[in-house]
Amino acid sequence: MGTTNDMRCDSEGNLYVTRYGKGTIAVLSPAGQLQEEIPLQGKNPTNIAFGGPEGRTAFVTVGDRGCIEAFRTRHPGRSWILLHPDLHDD
Repeated sequence: MGTTNDMRCDSEGNLYVTRYGKGTIAVLSPAGQLQEEIPLQGKNPTNIAFGGPEGRTAFVTVGDRGCIEAFRTRHPGRSWILLHPDLHDD
């Protein structure tokens, strides 16, 4: 099942939730509905942050592997938009 460890929002209000013990990132809509579950190579994701040149790369620390995994998202992270308003064109 996994437990929640960290979460971040994208610019559209979708919530990306780390599922510690399950090895996935759950993506919830602003209404709270599960949109997708993104599998990771490790089982214990601990933190998630958005970055990259467009803010559309999610970086996830994975405790049991001692590494960072990354994947692309449709929308930039909310905090990335707040820090880079001049680069956002959506």
